[in-house]
Amino acid sequence: MDIKYKFVDLIGSSYRNGPVRFLPDNFSLLCANGNRLKYFDLKRNTSFTSEIQLKCNIIAFDINSTGTHAIVGDERGNCTLIHLGSDVILYRRNFRQKIRALSFSNDSNFVAVGTQGKVFIFSVADISANQFVPLALLNRFMHSENNINAIGWSFDGSLIAVAGNRIAKIFKTLPDSSKNLGGFTFGERASVVGVWFFNENNEFLSVDKSGMCSIFELEDNSEKLIFERKIRKCLTSLIGVTTNLGLLSASVNKQKKLLATGFSNGTFCIFDIPGLSLLQNFSIGDKQINSINFNSRGDWLAIGCGRGMDAQLIVWEWQSESHILKQQSHSQTITAIAYSPDGSILATGAEDGKVKLWNCATSFCTVTFTEHETGVTDICFTQNGKAVLSSSLEGSIRAHDLKRYRNFRTLVAPKQTQLHLLCADFSGDIVAAASRDLFEIYVWSFETSEVLDVLTGHSNLINGLTYYENTLCTVSLDKTMKIWNIVDGGNCLETVNLLNEGLDVKYSPNGSLLAVLCYDSNINLFNTLNTSQIGIIETKLDIDAGRQRIDKVKKTTSEKNKTFTCIAFSPNGQLLLAGGQSNIFCLYSVADRIKVRSFKLSSNYSLDGVNLDINYRKITEFGNLDLFDLTDSDEEETNPKKKIRLPGTKHTDLSERAVRPTISMSKNAFSPNGLDFAVACTEGVCIYSLTKPRRFDPLQLESNVTPKEILNSTINGEHVNALSLALRLNDREIVERTIEAIPVEQLRVVVDNLGISSAELLLHWLAANKTGGPIPSKHFHFYLILIKELLYKYSKEFKLLIDLNNPSLTAILELLTSQGNLLLGMSTQNLHSLEYLIMTRNMENI
Repeated sequence: MDIKYKFVDLIGSSYRNGPVRFLPDNFSLLCANGNRLKYFDLKRNTSFTSEIQLKCNIIAFDINSTGTHAIVGDERGNCTLIHLGSDVILYRRNFRQKIRALSFSNDSNFVAVGTQGKVFIFSVADISANQFVPLALLNRFMHSENNINAIGWSFDGSLIAVAGNRIAKIFKTLPDSSKNLGGFTFGERASVVGVWFFNENNEFLSVDKSGMCSIFELEDNSEKLIFERKIRKCLTSLIGVTTNLGLLSASVNKQKKLLATGFSNGTFCIFDIPGLSLLQNFSIGDKQINSINFNSRGDWLAIGCGRGMDAQLIVWEWQSESHILKQQSHSQTITAIAYSPDGSILATGAEDGKVKLWNCATSFCTVTFTEHETGVTDICFTQNGKAVLSSSLEGSIRAHDLKRYRNFRTLVAPKQTQLHLLCADFSGDIVAAASRDLFEIYVWSFETSEVLDVLTGHSNLINGLTYYENTLCTVSLDKTMKIWNIVDGGNCLETVNLLNEGLDVKYSPNGSLLAVLCYDSNINLFNTLNTSQIGIIETKLDIDAGRQRIDKVKKTTSEKNKTFTCIAFSPNGQLLLAGGQSNIFCLYSVADRIKVRSFKLSSNYSLDGVNLDINYRKITEFGNLDLFDLTDSDEEETNPKKKIRLPGTKHTDLSERAVRPTISMSKNAFSPNGLDFAVACTEGVCIYSLTKPRRFDPLQLESNVTPKEILNSTINGEHVNALSLALRLNDREIVERTIEAIPVEQLRVVVDNLGISSAELLLHWLAANKTGGPIPSKHFHFYLILIKELLYKYSKEFKLLIDLNNPSLTAILELLTSQGNLLLGMSTQNLHSLEYLIMTRNMENI
């Protein structure tokens, strides 16, 4: 029983409120997702979320010129230096003020941090430099009392431009020239959005929030800096807009001399520099564009638009006017999740009425179903995995085909009611759903869409519904658990009285156990043969719920009303996952009735309920100061805080108070292979796995294990030594380059001389990188030969350690199966064309 689950990804939420930045390789993208960084590889069509959590939401970050490091700032003034390759924090510093601007110099030797009117210049440690800390303070400047919104470096790093609300200044970065040699005021109507030096002649461009763009020519004459304005244009007038339109984001590509701007109405424009001629004007909807960024080649544009859970991420190729990537999150809370039978797809449903299907290998949303008019309450797959069923508050169940992506069947309740629980039998012939307000269970025939039976007997809300073979089990707030026989006319076989209200019920995978979660946080275990209780798992002391800012009572009193709300069995039935109204969720051993592992949903203090208790220094006679928006700044006009729920309202009210979302778990589910499980929470769907893909995990490092030594061995034809060193370094690009440099005729010799330790590393590397998308077609046969030689030589050794190697072998089998299906589909589509070409060739020979 392996319980070493680790966080691997966050799906259901692709982008949220922060900046977006391209990496120097042109095909990789980083964006802020709450207090984490999310990485998109547009070349391999994959994405993953960093395991590193900052203390609060990310509001600014920048990437160095080599793409190896990122500097990140959050809402509480914490600045963090992260190594992107190994996903490790190298340095932390708290500025005690909100960080609004961060920027690396062009040579990545310096980094500038802008806070409340101050600018700090740090030198970045290098291998050759005699510097102990990764960032050493080099200089600091006082800009003004206003916030700093943007920072721009000159090409040689000697000058830095700092822009605030209405003022931009140029500073010398060297300590011996720290005097402010120049300053000027512009864009008096609004704050500055961005500043850039766009050529080596120190020509300087600035854009403010009102859409005014100015270009200055800087001349340094050793005594002072002379500023000469060359161009000043209003960008909003160039696109033909006469009404007040806010410019919220901008980006400059220095190579192609292009300027991109994003506006509050969802419009983005591209201008040339320095003429500021309009090249393209396009709209992506009515969502405001919070961040926009060019890649280094200037052909792709990353756009982050919308706020909160309604945000979306777009990569746009402006020359062909086509989408490279478009990912949109659920606009409201995710309420239901389910894995497909083969574990390759994760379905999510939310209160926005949408059902999304996510590819577990790439973490991308493949399709979105929008047929539901109200919130989705539950989701399940048919056993063959060809259809996904979803129930909603409109009183219907919709079945969607996973091949044609269409709603091919709709099951309607015989009465006007709200459905909130859903399950299907193993064969997929019977579908059952529970009513929220009538306390009834409806049973349909999936083939005919007819209502077969209506099960009555509960006198309160039904909270749990589970199916095994011909038996249906339900629990309710009326403190009863009922077991129904669906085949024999829906008779209630037995009613079991519970000590407390039932919240959830699940059959074990083999059907021998029933787990019932009650309101007292106890999980009662029943034997399904005689319905006798055989044990209790006590979870009350494991909840440890945090105190919310709106709570009027103490933490100990508040915890009495908090409980776990959902449970899930592992595929082998040995583990039980429980979570609910807390930031903590736990794994329990079914056999031992004890907790074996606890997890934390989030460390983001921007969410409510993460802190174990409130800050008593913020308690006044008017209440908690955290509940009031005390700022009148224009920059807070898009504050994503949710409003407090008052009696009689579900989500929002018209009060001026604001409160952050509360952390909690709504659903959980295990993958059919038992290697992964998913939990739906406030931030999205967190994926935990036993087989976390390792992007940089060196093994047995020595002084000779370097990329240079690996390259020299490859050039000299020492492929065995090169591959062994590359596997120990465990860098994906280096291993991939080393493998593909081996001649095909030498693959057998190289594999035979690797040794079992390196062969196991190679096997695990091939399995871990299956998430990198399909193998390129030009190397497909090469990798097939490599896998064949590897299995021929070391199959007996792999079988001796089958427990360790079985996940890797299964992953390789899945990869080869998907590649085979891809080639089969292509061959089937082109079968007649191939026959025609063969016939033409034969006729030419005649």
